[in-house]
Amino acid sequence: MYGNKLAAAIKVNGKVLREFKDTVYIPFASEYSILVKNLETRRAIVNIYIDGDCVTGSGLVLNAGQEVDLERFIKNGNLSEGNRFKFIERTGNIEQHRGVKLEDGLIRVEHQFEHIRPIINDY
Repeated sequence: MYGNKLAAAIKVNGKVLREFKDTVYIPFASEYSILVKNLETRRAIVNIYIDGDCVTGSGLVLNAGQEVDLERFIKNGNLSEGNRFKFIERTGNIEQHRGVKLEDGLIRVEHQFEHIRPIINDY
């Protein structure tokens, strides 16, 4: 997906999955990652939600031109520990364990670019 100078893609086994309009189909039982790249000349704060849960805590700051390949929830600023993202089939047992939410199966990426303050020279 691309919008307003920010690109996002879903990767499985290191390969970017193809988009069909605004939908990406992830095979069941696949571990995946979310690649996000800032194509703007300003910093951006990015928030990613999976099944309605925020993955990035208070936000992920990407510098101009920077990219990140996110594989798991960011907890206490740690990018390398915890369970990896895995797309699972919603079965009766899963529904009993975690319930059914409206946003199940949805990945949402929100971003905001920093505002450049104008330089005013008083002479």
